[in-house]
Amino acid sequence: MCVMHEQDFISHVTSLRSIALQMGLQFFGNVEDAEDVAQETMMRMWAAREHIDMTRPLKPLVVRVARNVCIDHHRNRRILLTEGIHALAGGQESADPQSLLEERENNVWLEHRLKALPEYLRRVLRMRQEDGLSNQQIADILATDPHSVQTLISKARHQLLNDLKQRYRNEQ
Repeated sequence: MCVMHEQDFISHVTSLRSIALQMGLQFFGNVEDAEDVAQETMMRMWAAREHIDMTRPLKPLVVRVARNVCIDHHRNRRILLTEGIHALAGGQESADPQSLLEERENNVWLEHRLKALPEYLRRVLRMRQEDGLSNQQIADILATDPHSVQTLISKARHQLLNDLKQRYRNEQ
């Protein structure tokens, strides 16, 4: 099996991204969601690149991944809507603070907040923080410019900071 390397990925990313963008447009009918689908699809393809067989056509794989991303985004919206309704009804469950260590509670809270971020923001943040990729490398993977990558990273960090501020206000 001939696997996909970084340069292979970068050479195909523009055409693959346009396929994912079209899938998002067909599924959601708007450019903003389609862009999210395209970025998420490219991030999933990047994460799986070492398992992609370059002897097989890439288009069916991208179509399948983009379709799954569309379905995931649709499901996540339904889940968030359900959780929001549940919270408004006063049904939020809370952990017993005496039974949990403070560090564990903070980790659980942070993990929850990270999961609440849109998948594309979570993945870009992971590429930057955990994988140690530069903005330029991420931009190459997403077929965008480094400024857009920095904007996405800032958006994710800003959201987490706002969540932290809100948590602090609620605890006082």
